[in-house]
This record gives sequence, C-alpha cells and structure tokens, in this order.
Amino acid sequence: MCPHPTPEDRREKRQAARVAELRNHRAEIKFTGEPIYQFKVTDVSSQGAGLLINPNSGFLKSISVDQFIEVNFISPQGAQPSGRYKAQIKHITDGEKIRYKGLKLVGIKILEPLTELE
Repeated sequence: MCPHPTPEDRREKRQAARVAELRNHRAEIKFTGEPIYQFKVTDVSSQGAGLLINPNSGFLKSISVDQFIEVNFISPQGAQPSGRYKAQIKHITDGEKIRYKGLKLVGIKILEPLTELE
C-alpha cells in the first residue's frame, strides 16, 4: 500500500450514502442462551450499518462473515433504520486499520424489516 492514498483509493465504494454522526443510535442482538448484546451504531444507511464492538466481547466468538442475524435498531431521534431487521454480517474489521482505535467494526447489510410474528 502506498503511503499517500490516491483519489482512486479514497473513492467511496458504498452504494448508499451513510450518516456517520448519529447520537445514541444503538443495535441490540440476541442469540439463544446468550445475553442481549448492545452496540453503538455508526455509518448507517437504509441498506447497512457498522457496529462498534469491544474486541473482548463474546459476540465476536458467536458470529462469522455471511451469517444472518436479527437486529433491533434503537434510534432516539427516529432516524431509520429503527425496529427489528434481518441482516447479514458482511465484514469484521480491526479498528486499528480505521478510525475506531481499540474496537472492532462489524459491517452488516440490512436485508428486510421483521414483523412481530417472526
């Protein structure tokens, strides 16, 4: 990797615009037999989000890339997404490589809202 990124390196690769600064936007994820995991959400759009996770969290041992999960988004400001969604884990990135030092960033793709019956 070159020491100075080129404009091509910095080009946005996401398909949807993201909102990077959300206050108190959270995601809750529950697996059978485990506690409810709650994470701060960053870089959220209608199609994806990033979850900031402590690298010592047991959650990281319970997930893998391409796994489908159920996520409950909590947004005090009423911003979307809000409520329960089916999502897919797309990547698990070391925060040292990005702007979140000491954390992991788990990127998820938001697939569809879930109804109360699911």
